Amino acid sequence: MQKPLLIAIALLLFLPNLFNKDIHSNLTYNQKEKFNSQLTRLNTVDKIEQYIDSLAIANHISTNSIAYIELTETVIQDRFYHGFSHFSLNENWIAAFCGKMFEEGLACKVKPEDILQHSNAACSQQSIVIMCLLRKKNISYRKVGFPHHYALEILSNNNWYFVDPDMEPVITREQRMLSSWKHQNDNLKKYYDPSRFNNLDYQFGIGLPAITGSLNEVPASNARLFQGGTEVLSKIVWMLPLLLLIFKPHFSFGKIFSFNRRTDRTPPISLAT
Repeated sequence: MQKPLLIAIALLLFLPNLFNKDIHSNLTYNQKEKFNSQLTRLNTVDKIEQYIDSLAIANHISTNSIAYIELTETVIQDRFYHGFSHFSLNENWIAAFCGKMFEEGLACKVKPEDILQHSNAACSQQSIVIMCLLRKKNISYRKVGFPHHYALEILSNNNWYFVDPDMEPVITREQRMLSSWKHQNDNLKKYYDPSRFNNLDYQFGIGLPAITGSLNEVPASNARLFQGGTEVLSKIVWMLPLLLLIFKPHFSFGKIFSFNRRTDRTPPISLAT
C-alpha cells in the first residue's frame, strides 16, 4: 500500500507545475492611469534601461540629472498599471498557495525581473523596479513608507526628490523636493487626483510623518529568500516521495507514528512472591 501512496503524493506535488494560472484575484486596467501596452515588450531590466537611455540621448538628458529621474518615473508609469503581480502555479506554486492561505504578500513578486513579466505592478513593485534601475546608474535613493502606500526619494544635486510612479501625482520639480514637503504626509495629498483616489487619508494617514529607509537599500530581503527557496522547492519537492520509494523500500508510515513499542519478547518480571 505504501508504493501507490508515495506515487500519488509525488504526482500531487508535481501537477501544479503544469498550470500557468494565477490563483489570486487581479485588478484590471481602469482606463484612468497612464499605461502603454506596447511597453510590455520591455520585460527585462536591461531592456527597460536601454529604452530609458535611448530617450535620454534623444532629448539630451544626462544620467545624473533630475530630468533623468523624472524620465525614469514616466517610463515606469507608462509600463505598468496598478495591481499586485503574483506567482502563477507553474512559476512557484508553494508561494502561490502560501499567499492564498496566509498572506497575499507571500505570493507577490519582489524581484525586478519577475515583476517585469507582468503588465501590472503595485506601488512597492514599481518602486522596486526603479530602485534596480537606479543602482545600475549609481544614483542614490531611499524608500518612503506610508501607512498603506510605498514610494521613494531620489538624490540629485544634493537634493532629495519625491517619486511615486504608481499613484502618479501631478507635481512639479520644486514640489518634489524634500524642502517643500518636509516628510509630512499631509503635504503630498493635494498632488493626487481626487477622482482616482478617494481614500488618501487611509493611504497616507492624517498628521503622520513619512518613514524613510536606508540609503540604497535592496528591499524585501526576507521575501527574496522565501521566494527563492520556495521556487526551487516547487520544482523538486515531488521527487522526495520517489526517492523515499527507491532508497527506503521497506518504509512504512506506521513506523512514524509508533512510539515505545517493545522490541523484545521477554515476559515482564512478576512482582508476586
